[in-house]
Amino acid sequence: MPQAIIFDLFYTLLYDEGTGTREKAMEVAQAAGIAEDDWRRGWRAAGDDAAKGNPGTTIGRVRRALAEVGYDGESKRLVDELTGLMFVRQIPRLYPDTRGTLADLRGRGYRIGLVSNCFGNEAHWPREFELDHCLDAMVMSCAVGMVKPEPGIYELAADQLGVAPAECVFVDDVPSYVAGAMAVGMTGVRINRFESEEPYAEHKEPVAEPDLRIRELRELVEWLDGRRGA
Repeated sequence: MPQAIIFDLFYTLLYDEGTGTREKAMEVAQAAGIAEDDWRRGWRAAGDDAAKGNPGTTIGRVRRALAEVGYDGESKRLVDELTGLMFVRQIPRLYPDTRGTLADLRGRGYRIGLVSNCFGNEAHWPREFELDHCLDAMVMSCAVGMVKPEPGIYELAADQLGVAPAECVFVDDVPSYVAGAMAVGMTGVRINRFESEEPYAEHKEPVAEPDLRIRELRELVEWLDGRRGA
């Protein structure tokens, strides 16, 4: 029987809303002679390492993005302006069922963990919402140098929770991340809070079928109660 439930963060427990500064940063980059597609490509490329904490700051990611697209300007002002804009590019919002679900599961005796691919400026969000009080383990990619679906990040979470991977249920919205958890022996639950699969178009690679598909977290609680009853 499951002893621990491990959650993803983004689009599982919370989502983010744009502030409009991402678009403003695009305008600033273009004014400096950087094409829109180049800036997007550089920012994404810099994000691959930033999710592992290298670099661990927004300004470091901006510098790396500019280097990635071959920008050879010496403008510290440009770097600082882009950093400020990209730092505040999103606002976190909790889903209405997050707090209640975490409380329900803890009340049922489950250990609760969090595994997130995130950047340094996002790592504090669970604490800002005081979700850390509901968590027995919190594994953030930028702090541990691993990202989903690398096996080690799931195994680290299980170890911090004091349980075997086979005793964990892992909940995530990205199919390949659920498959990664299943590959180390966890029960995989795919949550999709959207009306379609369009947000996951770039994650179309063949993956294992999850043990459960849900739209809301209450479905997870009901399913776990059913397993206990059985």
